[in-house]
Amino acid sequence: MSAPGRVCLFGEHSDYLGLDVVAAAIDMSIEIVAEPREDNSIHINYLDLDESDEFSLDDEIQYRTQRDYIRSAFNVLARRGISPMHGWNLQVSGSLPIAAGLSSSSAMTVGAIKAVLGMSGEDLEPEETALRAYEAEVAEFGESGGTMDHFASSMGGIIHLNTKDNKVTRLPAELDAFVIGDSGEKKNTVEDLRHIKTTVEGEYEKLRGQIEGFDRRTTPLSTVMEISQEKQSKERSIAEATLRNRDLTNRAIKLLSESLPDPQELGSLLREHHEILRDDLERSTPKIERMIAAAYDAGALGCKINGSGGGGSMMAYTVGHEQEVATAIGHTGAKTYVVKVGRGTTLTRVH
Repeated sequence: MSAPGRVCLFGEHSDYLGLDVVAAAIDMSIEIVAEPREDNSIHINYLDLDESDEFSLDDEIQYRTQRDYIRSAFNVLARRGISPMHGWNLQVSGSLPIAAGLSSSSAMTVGAIKAVLGMSGEDLEPEETALRAYEAEVAEFGESGGTMDHFASSMGGIIHLNTKDNKVTRLPAELDAFVIGDSGEKKNTVEDLRHIKTTVEGEYEKLRGQIEGFDRRTTPLSTVMEISQEKQSKERSIAEATLRNRDLTNRAIKLLSESLPDPQELGSLLREHHEILRDDLERSTPKIERMIAAAYDAGALGCKINGSGGGGSMMAYTVGHEQEVATAIGHTGAKTYVVKVGRGTTLTRVH
């Protein structure tokens, strides 16, 4: 079983607020290999972490930690009547760096859902697989994330996720490689998302009392700005930034609906997105900014933070200068990866 990571092209900090996003699966993944056992136990070996786990399928599986995603995948599907008839040995490994904004945890959860389905002799459509993975990673533990990562990993390619009804549309744009720069700066993604979501939802609630018929998806940003005070609060500025992200994402969807979008225009939109994330949501770091500056000097057309920010990784879009950009980013002390748009989750090795 192979489940890819993803990059969010447009709409960072949007899906968990009910706003649309554009994401792309990448050709770096989490791999889960399953082999049958003769008993009723699951044995998991996390090869890259040098850790292991073991539990029985007899009862509801208890969690060892708050975010015990493979165990939760078994529980979520068992409640729907989907469970293996016997035990399995699982080996988990991957090429995705952890806590780097490439959605390694979501890829593992999507992969776990797909693996449990395979071990149970069942299958689901990619969209349904994504929703079950969201349930196992986010809803099961009362977290604040959205569904973008799970749909991107499950479906592959470049997708537009309409979060109003979880409708996913594949976008036909053909893009060259991206360069990922991993800063090595770790971050607390869950707490970051919780803080921003709580702040913005509070401001949206205030806006509903100030603007008749306020709708986060359709109310013009200009209408919101008209009622803001001359010295508006930091919280209101953050909420307005999410609406600027919304409008920018809509422009990007139109551009990426073309099979060969203009590279310069795409780069400009990515640059604009990063500026919102850096200046309004304060999600960048000095090291990320050095990495982005180096990428531009080497020929990148557009760069942005990838993931929740506050550390982790950035991405650079370029055409024909991938190696030069990767080398330049590497000179800042970051790890670099040249990635392409990848396919969705596949089940290949359940024996």
